[in-house]
Amino acid sequence: MAAEPDPLSQIPVLYHFTDKSNIPTIRRLGGLFSTALLKEMGHAFCAGGDEDSLVLDMRCGMDKFVHLCFVTGHPMAFRVKERKPDADLAYLQIDRAILHQPGIMFASGVGYANNAATVSLAEAVERNLIDFKALYAWTDWRDPEAQAKRHAGELCEILVPNYVANAFIRNLPNG
Repeated sequence: MAAEPDPLSQIPVLYHFTDKSNIPTIRRLGGLFSTALLKEMGHAFCAGGDEDSLVLDMRCGMDKFVHLCFVTGHPMAFRVKERKPDADLAYLQIDRAILHQPGIMFASGVGYANNAATVSLAEAVERNLIDFKALYAWTDWRDPEAQAKRHAGELCEILVPNYVANAFIRNLPNG
């Protein structure tokens, strides 16, 4: 009997948006670190969130994770550009192999949001919490329901505990 196909194989690549000023530190440290670890190590960085979101992340433990998104154009990146119009953001492509590392979590929205469920990736798959169709299939933008599903999917996050090694970053720029 053939094994069931892995639903996670529908994810071609994940993304992490960051200010380009962080690129040299990412290279030097050997990867993306959670904000909690960066603070613990005493490294300065240009955070994607404002002070309020960083405090909320810390209160609920989301600062211990590197946050990845499913598509470019994450709504939080838009908020960064609203706050800091001169922000120069890069979307780092993270190899989907990261999904098979231990401790990977899924958040059904921005991690600290009141209605966001945070569960193991295995549970997210089991409960069909990842809307692959809304994220990766053609979308009829005239359909308000399709728009709402796509927007909800864009808010979802993959949470990697502590660290994403440079080996998982496909497009780490020089410099």
